[in-house]
Amino acid sequence: SSGINAEWPLRPGFFARKLSLYRAAILSVAQIIGGIIGAVVLKIVFGSTPGVVATAMSVSGFKALILEFLGALFLVLTVLATINDKRGHAAGYLQPLSIGIAIFVAHMFLIPLTGCGINPARALATNIVAGQIKGDFYAYILGPILASAIGGLVYEFVFNPHYASAYEGIENGEGEEMK
Repeated sequence: SSGINAEWPLRPGFFARKLSLYRAAILSVAQIIGGIIGAVVLKIVFGSTPGVVATAMSVSGFKALILEFLGALFLVLTVLATINDKRGHAAGYLQPLSIGIAIFVAHMFLIPLTGCGINPARALATNIVAGQIKGDFYAYILGPILASAIGGLVYEFVFNPHYASAYEGIENGEGEEMK
């Protein structure tokens, strides 16, 4: 099932029918526990917890929610499009590169505004260990979860059928490749 299990925002694997609800829940809990353990180790080693997310003074909780949603949605759609074997490209070095570029772009835009959570487990773990859960923290949980659900559903029912029908004829030797 490729990298669909790797990150919390990628639980659209559940919504895109590539991951069971049970497995999605287990992976989410395991990632939160692993994040907390990692944040504790970093706090012991460095004396502080790097990766704590917080909104800029000019960004309200609702704006942070929208920004985190858009950043996670960008990542979700990039990953789902990249790992889709129905698109007719073989696995290679460009798949991790495109996902890495999506994460880089999200960080470039979101770090100054929200600290770029885009992964509730990471944001939750570092902020719990640092003791910095504030009132607008819901944006770091709800934004990526909504992006995961909406992105998974949009990809499964809007983009995926397009690729499936476009390459069906090619696999049977009947059609032309998409341009």
